[in-house]
Amino acid sequence: MAKVNFRDSVLCATRGIFRTVSSERNIKIQIFLESIIIFLALLLGVSKASLITIIIVCFLVIILELFNRGFEKMIDLISPSYNKEFGKVKDIMAGVVLLTFTMTAIVTVLILFNPLMNVLKQSSNNPSFLIFLLGNVLVCIFIIAVKYLRNKR
Repeated sequence: MAKVNFRDSVLCATRGIFRTVSSERNIKIQIFLESIIIFLALLLGVSKASLITIIIVCFLVIILELFNRGFEKMIDLISPSYNKEFGKVKDIMAGVVLLTFTMTAIVTVLILFNPLMNVLKQSSNNPSFLIFLLGNVLVCIFIIAVKYLRNKR
């Protein structure tokens, strides 16, 4: 087998990441949510150690989702028709991603809860901030509802 140079290895890896991100709904959602979490952590000015922790757990979810997708593709190539034992492997891998995502949510809440509450307490005296916050929440709910209804058709 011929050796692949470093540049080609990086290009293959990047292509694999982009293929997965472009074709998988769950990973798009995870990247979107994790981007918001990291942005919020930066905005709230959490400590460097907390920010690093959030970044690590967020990346871990994406890494395991890529790993899961690779397993699913390999299983589909090995056994195109449904196989109960391979189905169990796919379920286990999906469970790994779910547990990691749950861990990320818990770690994020534990780190961001107090800084977020402090900002909300300081801003609660400012009615324009509360209107702005409520407006953004309503816009997000509207966008999610529209996307959901479009996908349902």
